[in-house]
Amino acid sequence: MKVADIMNRKVITCHPREKVSVILHKLKTFDISGMPVVVKGKLEGIITRTDIINYLTMGLEVTEIDREEILSKYNTPVGEIMAKDVVSVPPSLPIEEAAKLMLEHKVNMLPVVQEGKLLGILTRGDIIKALAEYEEV
Repeated sequence: MKVADIMNRKVITCHPREKVSVILHKLKTFDISGMPVVVKGKLEGIITRTDIINYLTMGLEVTEIDREEILSKYNTPVGEIMAKDVVSVPPSLPIEEAAKLMLEHKVNMLPVVQEGKLLGILTRGDIIKALAEYEEV
């Protein structure tokens, strides 16, 4: 089974100029843990809930979380805090190899890219679902 067989082709994406506040809303609305950052179909990076939490609380001690300071960071363009060194996979990759990459790089999702263009996203959940269905056959 290949990545193309199980990847999600309806990917929620964002642009590097979108603000952290907009990304937080998208993550909540679509109940996703992260999304590719794309410009004209080309993958530029990835942003996750963890990236945003780390950014919003950066430099703050747990006892000194300042609401105003955190809110001031909501207008930051996501391009400034996204991960730019993204592990991606081609659609032809076997899902077993994609799963190994996720474990090696400690990521929960892999953008599916061909010739620089984002085609879809593969999550750990997609792999689990496919393996469970495979067993049922």
